[in-house]
Amino acid sequence: MRPMHPFPAVHKYLEQKFPDMDVSEVIHQGTVARLLKYVPPLSRNTGCLDVLSLFIKDQELYSAAITDENLVPIGIVDRHSLVEIFIQPFARDLNYKKTIDEFMDPSPIVVEAHTGIDDLASIIVDAGMRHMVNGYIVTKNGIYAGMGTGHDLLDEITRRKQAHLYYLAHFDQLTGLPNRLLFEDRLQRACLNAQRHGSKVALLFIDLDRFKFINDTFGHASGDLLLKGVAERLVACVRKSDTVARLSGDEFTVILENLHNASDAVLVAESITAALAKPFSVLTNDLHITSSIGVSLFPDHDLTTDGLMRKSDAAMYKAKENYGGQCLVYDEHMENGVLERLTIEKGLRTALDDKEFRLHYQPQCNAVTGEVLGVEVLLRWHHPRLGLVSPAKFIPIAEETGLIVPIGEWVLREACRQHMAWQGEGLPPIRIAVNISAVQFRQRDFHGLVKGIIEESGIKPEYLELELTEGVVMGDAPTTIDSLAQLRQLGVRLAIDDFGTGYSSLSYLREFPLDRLKIDQSFIRNIDKVPANLAIVRAIVALGKNLGLEIIAEGIETNSELALVAANDCAEVQGYHISKPVPSDHFVAWFLSRADCRMNFESGIV
Repeated sequence: MRPMHPFPAVHKYLEQKFPDMDVSEVIHQGTVARLLKYVPPLSRNTGCLDVLSLFIKDQELYSAAITDENLVPIGIVDRHSLVEIFIQPFARDLNYKKTIDEFMDPSPIVVEAHTGIDDLASIIVDAGMRHMVNGYIVTKNGIYAGMGTGHDLLDEITRRKQAHLYYLAHFDQLTGLPNRLLFEDRLQRACLNAQRHGSKVALLFIDLDRFKFINDTFGHASGDLLLKGVAERLVACVRKSDTVARLSGDEFTVILENLHNASDAVLVAESITAALAKPFSVLTNDLHITSSIGVSLFPDHDLTTDGLMRKSDAAMYKAKENYGGQCLVYDEHMENGVLERLTIEKGLRTALDDKEFRLHYQPQCNAVTGEVLGVEVLLRWHHPRLGLVSPAKFIPIAEETGLIVPIGEWVLREACRQHMAWQGEGLPPIRIAVNISAVQFRQRDFHGLVKGIIEESGIKPEYLELELTEGVVMGDAPTTIDSLAQLRQLGVRLAIDDFGTGYSSLSYLREFPLDRLKIDQSFIRNIDKVPANLAIVRAIVALGKNLGLEIIAEGIETNSELALVAANDCAEVQGYHISKPVPSDHFVAWFLSRADCRMNFESGIV
């Protein structure tokens, strides 16, 4: 039995599309045996006129093989050459006693039956195109088995290429699922059938949450294996009559036909969500992902395929905004969010060139004395039409699109430039903390970029602090340790931002060359009213001291929060109670207004 295509659904579909073709042979690069035709061989002593009569009687016979007594091929004679000789005047009278071995080509193409068709084509091209007309001899273990013609070979190659090109045009090469072209055709057909039969069609738009992070952390090989695993689980969740397609990247769609109500689609979507939430074993890792699914229905939500796509996409993005891992059915309010997202993404692509970004700086101070020890750099974007866009909206889009890489480089470069400019204005050098995204950190030679900016700006490395979240640091701990060690060798300081909200492993945390932990503001908020928050802060401070790390609490908004944090040995603080993030010139004025860089925290400024 011939092997099936690695994606059975593709094999079945091609068989339906090309019913007269052996699809297994087509896809698995069939052999010469497929083209073999048995033509009785001739002995070398056969009379030439007898062979001429044979060609005249059988108009489909293009050539014949000449073999020895052991059926080993020794030559070939073709119709065209023999007939051309005998149409000459007196040819019969001169040659009637000759045997065929005097007219044969003693150097025929002879191939074994297991030779690949592509290999045969190369052999014929190299030997000369005349063999396309003459044909070739096929053997099995050196013994004559039959003939093949150039015409059949050319026809087979053409059909194989046609099927292969069709496959390339309609199916995703990684997963074997229908691609966008075939998906759109099937969606159109599904809607037409639903219209005829009075049924419904559901379109599920599926996006994997945090797939880019997994791809960047574990590598594209792991990402590809994960996508193949996702495709298999999606197919297992639906009926054979339904369509699962991969549009691009980590975006999949499902077409559910012959439905009666929306609840049927929701049940399938929920089963997909549950299936994808189970861990995937990829190489040496167990990868955990969630999915965001948007659902639209024909004819309830739209009568066009483009409209269904747009609306299921809108529902998917709304599900993703709600932290992912869920499915939502479209409603009319969702498209506003999609339009806003498209506007933001389009604006981000030109924001750097149009100089629309600004940096704001939030002071970081000693919790007891009020001494200004540093600032955190925060990115602000003023869109010409949308106005001030929240970082919570545009940063995730920048990370998904990869635009965070040039934006992040600009932030790092501008922050270092500003640090040096402040010293030129008479301020003492202070620490400047810059947030680094996972996408930036995983970029090749990020260490080289930081080194170049330090040298270019002239900042002393000990005044530059890079802040990374727990998710970035713990994504691939062994690799992260090496990357952090390279950065530490430059002399920069390293901090974990939003500490306590991720999944830090203490065994790895001891090995990371870190300087500081930032307690997430969610634990600081209402610390004077929520005993659990106070207990968490105490635990993080104790952990930091045990590991020799400095601790800073962010999100200080009241005097009582400040007092409790200071009383529990948290050395540094930042938050609105001290100062909101402000532009560079405002920060200079704020800084200079405090004699000796001190603050009266009791006054409750600012």
